[in-house]
Amino acid sequence: MKNPETKIIKVVTGKSHYPIVVGRNIAQNAFEEIFQEYNDHKIAIITDSNIEKIYGNKILQKLDKKDRVFILSFKAGEESKNRKTKEELEDRLFELGFGRDTLIIALGGGVTGDLAGFIAATYMRGVPFIQMPTTLLSQVDSSIGGKVGIDHPSGKNLIGAFYPPNKVYIDVDFLNTLPNEEIINGMAEIVKAAIIKNGELFTYLESNIDRVVKLEKEFIDTAIISSLKIKANIVQADEKELGLRKILNFGHTIGHSIEILSDFGIPHGRAVGIGMAVETLISEKIGILKSEERDRIFQLLKKSKLLEISFKAPVDEIIKKTILDKKTRKGIVEYSLIKGIGKAVYGIKVEDGVVRDSLAEAGFT
Repeated sequence: MKNPETKIIKVVTGKSHYPIVVGRNIAQNAFEEIFQEYNDHKIAIITDSNIEKIYGNKILQKLDKKDRVFILSFKAGEESKNRKTKEELEDRLFELGFGRDTLIIALGGGVTGDLAGFIAATYMRGVPFIQMPTTLLSQVDSSIGGKVGIDHPSGKNLIGAFYPPNKVYIDVDFLNTLPNEEIINGMAEIVKAAIIKNGELFTYLESNIDRVVKLEKEFIDTAIISSLKIKANIVQADEKELGLRKILNFGHTIGHSIEILSDFGIPHGRAVGIGMAVETLISEKIGILKSEERDRIFQLLKKSKLLEISFKAPVDEIIKKTILDKKTRKGIVEYSLIKGIGKAVYGIKVEDGVVRDSLAEAGFT
């Protein structure tokens, strides 16, 4: 793709390597590039009902060979990330005659990427797939790293695989169609990246997060590129989450419990924002985080507006749900915590009393 303003970040792991192409107004050229590169493939664009309404016709109008390109959509929302939806989409692929020469494109947010990627991982024992994320949350987090999967009533993302995409196209202009709430939701993973691994980005956000949230070009571009580089470096070092990659789970142990207890009424980013607040308190209470750094983290979380949401749940119910999280080992929850801004640790076992006190301090009863 020849565009001087396009940035390419390469992700290289043990068995895979793929580029992340980041730019503005690149979606149309991206599709043309894909259709040329995969001219001998049958292409399924998997998306949700919201994205299909906005972009479906525009995409179809750009296709020269409609006979080999199909748009498959499902009802938008986390509640669709399950076995039933996966099975329905797979049945549709078989009905349309998709074989080993299939390319799957995930066009949408994190749910779409996780679901479409998991289908690609298992359909015909694995077919190539390309991520084209449309939300801030999916652009800076779920579209890279190769984690794909679905939810189970017992918890989030409990069924899945590591299946890296062949390529990722991030068109920042997609964000212009999103409500402000979706931007705030996506800020969680940008703030998290700064807290766990990059003090310089953290300081930048302290001064500029208002302009990032307003999608001012220079500021949102810097935040996205910086976050992507942080995650890419971590994934390259530990693709299968055997060690270092676990620091990406900061805020997610409590966050996933909140998502589930709210029946996904609290979106992922907001839940992780609350989770980061609670897990910051845990970090301080076990003596690995200084109080002044706790205060800076809380100030940034407040400026990001991630904590401007009301949700109440019994403390014991939240703790109970953490045990079902996939980060549990031998029935004991392992937390990823903070020992300083830009410095995360993982595999930390925490007494329930400390978790209970931290949740209470965060406003849970």
